[in-house]
Amino acid sequence: MTKPYPMQMAERELPLEGALKILEDGEYCVLSTVDPDGTPYGTPLSYVMLEGKLYIHTGERGGHKIDDWNHDPRVCVSVAIEVEPCYEETFFTTRFASVIGQGRISHVEDAVTLRKVLVALCMKYLPQFKDEIGGAIEREIDVTGAWCVEFDEIRGKAGRRLS
Repeated sequence: MTKPYPMQMAERELPLEGALKILEDGEYCVLSTVDPDGTPYGTPLSYVMLEGKLYIHTGERGGHKIDDWNHDPRVCVSVAIEVEPCYEETFFTTRFASVIGQGRISHVEDAVTLRKVLVALCMKYLPQFKDEIGGAIEREIDVTGAWCVEFDEIRGKAGRRLS
């Protein structure tokens, strides 16, 4: 992408700090890529943000998304939070905050970073089991991978938020 498209409702565009906050607060993302034949492919994934980068985990055996990432590392990430359908006086609409980010994905090769990512993911989604994280990682580390998205562009948008 050489230059961003103008946002349809520019008054709803968020500053970068607001977009990064949505990425921090989001529960799941959709990570999209393109197959070698040009077919788009999107996968809903759990994720964690660390130092401005988005991390996900996968199995190490491969599969559709990993094949796509190895073919072309360019990805698009979408996150939506605070989604609430509503009726306002005379029309139906949705309250929301969302982010679309574009960047490149790479396999996490460093063992220390891999463990850090796995701990952060466990703490994000199941902090009540923090005492079990180390054992789970030791049991699964040989079949678990992590991937890092470094963003080239992040744009956030919010409409009709309550706060």
